[in-house]
Amino acid sequence: MEALIIVAHGSKIKSSNDEIIEISNKIKNKNENTFYAFLELSEPSFYDVLKEVVEKKYKKIKIFPYFLAAGKHVLADIPNIIKEFKTNHKDIEFTVLPHFGQCNGVEDLILSNS
Repeated sequence: MEALIIVAHGSKIKSSNDEIIEISNKIKNKNENTFYAFLELSEPSFYDVLKEVVEKKYKKIKIFPYFLAAGKHVLADIPNIIKEFKTNHKDIEFTVLPHFGQCNGVEDLILSNS
């Protein structure tokens, strides 16, 4: 089984987190193996969601960093958390997808909404 985890920053502002949950649920309607997680300020944490997915016996885990730019979270935090999990779960394949700002067509998405 293959899981998709959408990882966002997290916010003190509930409505901001709700946007991530809403988009994740829309994706989950098309791919039931979709989960969401936050790195800071909100729950569930990325670490906790990884634990949940591993406990559910997923053998392939794709991580989508919901970030416009490759800052500290994309370049260090997400890879470090995955590295920690790989130590104890060598049988699981982890794939970090391009962050949102690097996705194909993002420029067209911006232009079509302007």
